[in-house]
Amino acid sequence: MTHFDLLSELARAMFALWALLLCLAAIGSAVLAAVRKRYMFTVSALALLLPCYFMWQIIFDISLHFGTDKISRLSAWTGGLPWITWLTAFIILTAAAVLLLILNIRYDRNYITTGTIKLCLDKMPCGICCWRESGRVLFSNICMNQLSIDITGRQLLNGNQFRDAVSDGILNVSGKVWRFAYREIVVDNNRLYEMIASDITAEYAKTEALKKDKTELSRLNSELSDYYTSIDESVKRQEILQAKMNIHDEMNRLMLSTTAAYKDDTKALDDIFALWEQNALLLCMEADKKKDLNKTKSMDSLANALGIKLIWLGELPKTLDDRQRELFYFTAQEAIINAVKHARAKNMEITFEQTDDTLSCRFTNNGKLPRGEVRFEGGLANIALLAEKQGAAINTEIGEAFTLVLCLPLRKKM
Repeated sequence: MTHFDLLSELARAMFALWALLLCLAAIGSAVLAAVRKRYMFTVSALALLLPCYFMWQIIFDISLHFGTDKISRLSAWTGGLPWITWLTAFIILTAAAVLLLILNIRYDRNYITTGTIKLCLDKMPCGICCWRESGRVLFSNICMNQLSIDITGRQLLNGNQFRDAVSDGILNVSGKVWRFAYREIVVDNNRLYEMIASDITAEYAKTEALKKDKTELSRLNSELSDYYTSIDESVKRQEILQAKMNIHDEMNRLMLSTTAAYKDDTKALDDIFALWEQNALLLCMEADKKKDLNKTKSMDSLANALGIKLIWLGELPKTLDDRQRELFYFTAQEAIINAVKHARAKNMEITFEQTDDTLSCRFTNNGKLPRGEVRFEGGLANIALLAEKQGAAINTEIGEAFTLVLCLPLRKKM
């Protein structure tokens, strides 16, 4: 069988190239394993490098010094081996090199490494970077590097400088809105700084739209409030005008009657003066009745608008002064609103219980009973303060139905 050193120069050159490729594969495997801190694979790759490099040097020694006395004994002995032996050795070394590469690749696919983490973070749509207290950047993904270029005009090389550049927290960069969140972390007793940039373009647009809607809603509420105020003013002016007309007509009738009466008819004059006095009293009483009647109608209108029926089981006593009447109507309106809002009531009964010293105004609805303790909040809390200033009190009674009770003190006439 032909010895290896008797092969043609082309065949030996092919074997030399094969050995060189095996050396490069072994070096590559050793570097990959060292980066992943798999030192056993690093040692194995270096062990594979030694025979590959040795065989490469033997082939060069045979090619340069074959047939002379300069060739080494080892080269002469290995060159004298059959070429099949060399081919077998190369096949074994190639299989070992391929096996090391496969194991490294499989390790990347099955285990988390720094390379896989870097690849994953580079694919994320948000920007991430981490740096030391001195500003030296330890890690930054592609997105954060691009943001640094767009904002500062240069690569992300100093974390502290980039943090100062984005100190506003929210920036518009290349048509997108980015939020930069910054925090301090401690890893292995080392103080590090981390920054994450999130794309909030959609959320920012929605927030701006909500702000515009809120502004528009405030404007509409203001216009509605002005409109309701103008309606109230118009109603008041109409009522005042009607009252003036009634007074004017009544005064004209009395004045005509007075003018037409005979001065010598004492009885007719007495009747006319009595009519003047009576009408004056009636006008005063009518004014008070209209005042209470308007507030009662306002309560009925509120109840109709809210879908609740008011049942008056009595009339508001005339012994109350103006402040107490105002307090009664405020309490009644709040009771109506709460009965509809919280109890879903359909009916409310308003009753009055009077003693020598107090008047109890009771507002009973047929809605759901409250669970737990009833606390006065919002409007009721304000009414309770007003009642306290007048020496009145507000409390609740819960039985088969819920009742809000307003106790007003009665002032004795001297």
